[in-house]
Amino acid sequence: MNKVLIICGPTATGKTKLALQLAKEFNGELISADSRQVYVGNNIETGKDLHLNTFDMKIWLLDVVNQDEEFSVSIWRKLAYEAIENIFARGKLPIVVGGSGLYIKSLVQFLPDMDIPFNRELRKKMENKSPEELFDYLKRINLAKAISMNDSDKKNPRRLVRAIEITKTPPSLESREGRGVSYVQIGLVASKDELIKRIKDRVKQRGLDNSFDQKEINIMKKQLVWFKKQPHIHWFDITSPSWQREAENLVIGWYNQ
Repeated sequence: MNKVLIICGPTATGKTKLALQLAKEFNGELISADSRQVYVGNNIETGKDLHLNTFDMKIWLLDVVNQDEEFSVSIWRKLAYEAIENIFARGKLPIVVGGSGLYIKSLVQFLPDMDIPFNRELRKKMENKSPEELFDYLKRINLAKAISMNDSDKKNPRRLVRAIEITKTPPSLESREGRGVSYVQIGLVASKDELIKRIKDRVKQRGLDNSFDQKEINIMKKQLVWFKKQPHIHWFDITSPSWQREAENLVIGWYNQ
């Protein structure tokens, strides 16, 4: 069975560094699972400069689209599968690395709504409606979905329009589950205080404005909440002296099965 290694977790945990080490040990190639790094530009702000200038290895799915182009989880998954198959064909190990949880979830779980395409006509009709109007309309056509949304999503026009879009699209019978691939997920984590310190140090090293600290800290907090809810992730605290050896031993055992 083909194997795919996934290294995930919040920002500033050293995911790419670990992925690079394991790629050298297991003849692997990296695939970025970062929703900001798919866009051309903003190299320093997104940490892409480290990938492009430091690591002597191809990393897939960087600089995929321009800033003004539409991009979605579904598109990322399609490109990721293409990259994985390319890497398989050359006898190497695909290593997916990043902190965009929904990208990673799209690989390891079947998410039928993801393949529903954008409806440009519908979006044009909805673009000037307020969140309240969008939510009221969603309640009329899909009460269960409306009730299940959290307070933040109820006020988010983009999320509301997508929910309406999904509701108004007939379901597909096609399933992409079961591609004959074995995944193992390595999660890197630390306390919030430790991650905040690492973020501030990294922002300073990159010569970015201090205001960038809070933006990255907010992203980190959201990532922590997201990943804690996801099953089947083997977590390693990066402040533990033995975490790298333990993570490597887990990968060795899985790889040799």
